[in-house]
Amino acid sequence: MRLLYAIAPILILIFLSQLAFYAASPTNVAHQPDIVQFGPQTYVTFMQKPLDPSPSPWVLYPTDNAVWVAGISSVAPATSQIREYFLVNGTSKPVVNLANVTISSLVADTRGRVWFTDNSTLAYYDSQRLTVNKTITFPNQSLQYLALDHQERIWMTVLGSGGASSSLVMLDPSDGLNRTYPVRTSNAFIQGITIAPDNTIWFAEAGSRKLGRLACDSCSITEFSPPSSLNLAALTQVAVDNSGNVWFTDHEGDNQFGVFNLQTNVWKTFPIGYCPDACVSGLPNAIFVDTRNEIWFSEHIAGRIGHYDPSSNVLTEYFVSPTPTTFPLVWWARPGPNNLVWFVANGLGEVGYVNASLPVPLTLAGPAGDVVIQKGSSKSIPASVSFQGPGTVSLGVFPLTQDQPSSNSPAQLYGSGPSDIGPSNSPQTATITVSASWSAIPGARYVAITATENNVAVSVHVRVVVVEASAPVVALGFSSAIVLGGFAVYLRRPRKSRLQPAKRTRK
Repeated sequence: MRLLYAIAPILILIFLSQLAFYAASPTNVAHQPDIVQFGPQTYVTFMQKPLDPSPSPWVLYPTDNAVWVAGISSVAPATSQIREYFLVNGTSKPVVNLANVTISSLVADTRGRVWFTDNSTLAYYDSQRLTVNKTITFPNQSLQYLALDHQERIWMTVLGSGGASSSLVMLDPSDGLNRTYPVRTSNAFIQGITIAPDNTIWFAEAGSRKLGRLACDSCSITEFSPPSSLNLAALTQVAVDNSGNVWFTDHEGDNQFGVFNLQTNVWKTFPIGYCPDACVSGLPNAIFVDTRNEIWFSEHIAGRIGHYDPSSNVLTEYFVSPTPTTFPLVWWARPGPNNLVWFVANGLGEVGYVNASLPVPLTLAGPAGDVVIQKGSSKSIPASVSFQGPGTVSLGVFPLTQDQPSSNSPAQLYGSGPSDIGPSNSPQTATITVSASWSAIPGARYVAITATENNVAVSVHVRVVVVEASAPVVALGFSSAIVLGGFAVYLRRPRKSRLQPAKRTRK
């Protein structure tokens, strides 16, 4: 799914949301009085769906006592609503209704204020006084995303008219002081923002495909460009772990997320897990680091919540949709207290959470080192699968976006694996085949080997190095082509009829 950078992402995704509403025909999930769970393992729990008409949830912010959710309407004119979801019984109530407003982000501070974007204005809902207050307006500009620093100052990414200019803005609610930090790069299209553990500010530049950092209040912005070999489309959201690694999602890149190591200046990208239903665009979006220094992100179109553990290099994905034909449109997800990871399923009109404390009875291990594959050839890769569940496990291979098949070019990397692996008390070895096409670009990148069981998938990333084919392989390839071509010509050569010999004519 490739989209023009000149269109504001929030408008693009509202359009996608509307389209999915008509195309997907989501199935409503029946609810108990408080909360609902589905599947043989209760990884995913839905809160009680509002009984009153309300816009579908879009973004959220969990706190110790409640989850604040902003919904946006799927039809014009744009309307937004903020709801408070109660953790005690799973119910909710509307607290703010806004006409002609699209809320793209919200955060909640410790004083009970829920800050949100009101088009070009920063506003907040005071949950103590039950009032809505507007603080600062940016004429002819639009607010994109918000973040709270350790002093509870509000940081905003702001786009100028048409998106040609971008700025980072800070507001200190304690004294009303605000500062603006322009981004030097034109058409940077600044998007997601986060506060690092050392209180530095990081943000994503979707248009220029860069990461930006502000290290102190009096400093200017520093920008970091990835190597062109990564083929990033639009860096969208960012998160920083305790080691200073900057994690990001490439939302327009269809199926990849990545990390930037500031100390070594090394960039890496990883594909999401294989989609059993052959989804083309997973579209990772929101990304956050939890209290255990592990990474969580939403998969907008694939409808999964991804959990990546950098210490084990294992990616676990939880399926939100109760049926494989339903598009939940998981736009936003964020870790909250008690090891719960909250999400919105815009296509279902649902708010729910993943219980990250529940163990996954599925483990997967791949090769320890690199896998070298010559262009035009395949390589068998052993994988160890441990599974004690009641069903079966299927295996698949998912490459990075640049190696995926498309309507314009053939796949550069692709693979296959066995399906229907049954449960066993001991690890089972499965053989995965990964192939590189003749058009594959030489170099190293990662593929995901994925084991899927019902509503959860586990993936390991294998570093594949594509090299030029050696002379014997090339010669074999050409000779095979010649032989097969000659054989095809022989088969296609018309035969003369014995009953009616062909006549030669002279002109």
